[in-house]
Parts: sequence; C-alpha cells; structure tokens
Amino acid sequence: MKKYMLILFEEENMYTDFSPEEMQKEIGEHMKWIETLGDHYDSGEPLMPHAKSVKGKDKVVTDGPYIESKELVSGFYILNAESLDEATELSKGCPVLRLGGNIEVREVMKM
Repeated sequence: MKKYMLILFEEENMYTDFSPEEMQKEIGEHMKWIETLGDHYDSGEPLMPHAKSVKGKDKVVTDGPYIESKELVSGFYILNAESLDEATELSKGCPVLRLGGNIEVREVMKM
C-alpha cells in the first residue's frame, strides 16, 4: 500500500463559537471516523492556527501562512491506500467536510 496525506483546510474562525461540549463532540466525530478507517489509518494531528512562512533564497520570514481566503490548514491525516482514487474516496468520511471544510489528497513520495 501507498501512503496518502489528507491536508485539511477549514475556515479560520470555524470553531470560535463552539462550546467545550461541542468541541468534544467534534473531536469524537473524528475519533469515530478514524475507527471506521481500520488499517487505512496511519496517523493524523490537528495544527495550531498560527504559523510562520520562510520564503526564497533570502529566507524571508513572515507571519502566515496567509492565503487569499480565511481558510487555514487545520490538520492532516496519513492514510494507507492502494491508489489516489481510494484515498480520495476514504477522505469523504472526514468530519471537516460536514462543517464546510476542504481536503486535499496527495500521495506521499517514497524516498
């Protein structure tokens, strides 16, 4: 099997109005989805919203990553799958989609 990274994009303020109970429920939804993946699940982590970007040969550091919308990379999952199509199909169960988030699916290159 190959490894695929699911890069999660969510609105910057998506969880601002969530109560602690709602946040726990959302985390529970991710845990349930991970259980359904079985051996397809490899790993995954949420990411903090604040970041720095380092660009170019001059290594210019800026606060960011500010892309044109208010969407941020909020986390990732690594899945095991036979193909990009299978990994993409598996990604459709990810709870971020219920809240309007997006997922980019990429094969991890073996080195």
